Amino acid sequence: MLGAQATPVEIAQWLRSTYLPQLIDRFNHDDCRKRLGLYQGERIPDNERNLTDVRNRVSLIIEYELARLSNQILSDAGENALFWSYVVANRFPDLEVRRPDGTRCMRIEVKCLQSIAEEKSANFDTLKKDLNPGTDFVVVFVWEWGYADSTLFGWDRAPRILNCYVFHAMSLAELRDAYWLNRPPDNLGGGFQGFDLRFAVNCAGGIYAEEEGNYGKLLRIWQADFPYRPPTTPALTDTEYEYVRFKKGVILDGFWSLCQYHLPKLSLQNQISRVSFGGEPVGARAGEFGFFTKAMVSNGDITSLMSANGIRYGVAMTEKYVCTGLILNGARATTAFNQKKPKLLSRQLFGLA
Repeated sequence: MLGAQATPVEIAQWLRSTYLPQLIDRFNHDDCRKRLGLYQGERIPDNERNLTDVRNRVSLIIEYELARLSNQILSDAGENALFWSYVVANRFPDLEVRRPDGTRCMRIEVKCLQSIAEEKSANFDTLKKDLNPGTDFVVVFVWEWGYADSTLFGWDRAPRILNCYVFHAMSLAELRDAYWLNRPPDNLGGGFQGFDLRFAVNCAGGIYAEEEGNYGKLLRIWQADFPYRPPTTPALTDTEYEYVRFKKGVILDGFWSLCQYHLPKLSLQNQISRVSFGGEPVGARAGEFGFFTKAMVSNGDITSLMSANGIRYGVAMTEKYVCTGLILNGARATTAFNQKKPKLLSRQLFGLA
């Protein structure tokens, strides 16, 4: 598989089911996470601009650690015919599997997203001409800080990988380009939206310019049921299914992370239970407090769920985790606050000490 001798679908499924779970287990071990931890009250910036720099730094370290751990896995298995290498040039991909003579095998672009980031802005903007359909994959890791959860080391918090998603790079690029090319702006001015030999190109009022950085944003690459779909192949079908799963999963990963961090502070209780609607978990509860995701349940249903689960104080979150506070009085919920970021949540917003 690492030698890219199987089909793209077989490789993608093997990465998801066999290789990456083992890799994540190793990364999430205390002995690895201790190198990324914050200790003894160390702080990082909490303003959005500098916080982005921190996320980029953590993502880069995760990428390096994954390559180190991958070589460790090969060594433990007695495999010396392959090794993982870094790509020094700032281009696709990030990591390559090579043979001792330098021959390239599997190539992987690594994207890391912090689950609670309001704008998950990592891009996949590599043009199709620079991709090898037989060897190239995009792997997205979703991570979050784990707080004081070590039994061996005294960190305050350290990154933990929550989930991963694997995409055949060429198929993901085909979905991305079909979606982007068929949704041009209204003000083309007789021009076209397309590509030159180096990058995507926008046109406004007949004037061409390099695309400003929105092309290839991971959460905007594709929309299920979009009518202009590329020709169906097994790899494209697999990639589309994984992408739809990714779009839903990454929002929920962040939502559950916020529940685990904020609910105990608001409710003054540590026991958290999930709230389901239509057979699917849509929220979480601790004491009289509950969090709900608007991606899965409407405002009217939130009121009913609060009443059915003994929740008096509710927080409804959008896909970008913008919060609305609700207080249940009888069968009616009144709004306590609007448009709050999760970091601003407090008992005082609900009129509680």
